[in-house]
Amino acid sequence: MGALPSSQTQGLTQAKATKAKYPCLRCKKNVTKNSKSVRCGTCQFWVHTECENISAELYSILAHPEKFGGAISWTCESCLASSARIEQTVKAYTDKIREIEARVTGTEDGIRDLGKKMEKMDEKISKKEENVDKKIQKGEKGILEEMREREVRRMNLMIYRVPELDDDRATGMERIEFDKKQCSKIFHAIEVRLKEDDIKFCRRVGERGEESRPLLVGLYSEADKDRVLRYARKLEHTRYKEVAICQDLTKKQRDEELDLKREAEKRNEDLNEEDKAKNLRWAVVGARGEKRLIKTTARDNSNRQDGHQRRGGARGRGGGRTRGEASGGWEEPRQRRERSKPMEESTGMGRDNRRRMRSEDSEDSEDRSPPRKR
Repeated sequence: MGALPSSQTQGLTQAKATKAKYPCLRCKKNVTKNSKSVRCGTCQFWVHTECENISAELYSILAHPEKFGGAISWTCESCLASSARIEQTVKAYTDKIREIEARVTGTEDGIRDLGKKMEKMDEKISKKEENVDKKIQKGEKGILEEMREREVRRMNLMIYRVPELDDDRATGMERIEFDKKQCSKIFHAIEVRLKEDDIKFCRRVGERGEESRPLLVGLYSEADKDRVLRYARKLEHTRYKEVAICQDLTKKQRDEELDLKREAEKRNEDLNEEDKAKNLRWAVVGARGEKRLIKTTARDNSNRQDGHQRRGGARGRGGGRTRGEASGGWEEPRQRRERSKPMEESTGMGRDNRRRMRSEDSEDSEDRSPPRKR
């Protein structure tokens, strides 16, 4: 690059030499010690009094602040305008900060409330978990107890309407022996050859009254118990037709069967017109302890109930009458005998049956008599 002309170099030198050390904010001229001037307390720049239209009184106060109580500051118009804008900005930010602080405070309060709610929820959950654990333990305990009770009753039978020994002075052992003999005769009548020694125990259930109490009979073999239940339907054609035999059920099993019966009655009440037209009904079917609910025709239901009746369908360990028709009613033994007469006459079984009953009565007359009074 070429050198600058000498005239331009001299102009730059003079500009540097004339550059003000303390330029006035208004006129940009240098402020000297002898000139009347004041300095802005904000931007620290000087300004001539005549440029800023500062009166002589104000100048004297600013020049000698110690005479008027100490530190006095003056601010130029530019700084005042900037300060106003800054104050507005600061105020706006301050308001925002206060709003944020309020929100933060509200959030903190909400967090504390949420923490308290979570603590309460944890307590509730803990209590519910404890209750659930207790219910699970209780349920498991109940299931185990039910399984144990069913196992205990697995080889037991309930026999209903077996006459009791009519002797107030008879001992407990005499009554047991009498009941065992009656059970053995009943078993032989349905062609199940079980002797008194095959009976593990035999006792009456409930308090003595006018009617014969049910007999709880325990056998040594589950196969023997199943055979008795399978051939119990033959009681219909023996002199023990009023006797009923069924499995020894737990209270839970009896309640379940009763619930099934109630459910069947409820569903039958709510049958739609289509099912009624088809003669369909809900019925409880199956062996004792294995009952289930099915929809069937009224005729099939009646046949199932008749078959159950012939097998001696009595409920649990409680006494009671024999079961009736499909409607779930009851039938007195006398009515049942009258209903069975036409069947005996039509099949020709009545004469042989009565002949066999007479021979059994003659053989068992001594056994059925009460013990000799001492």
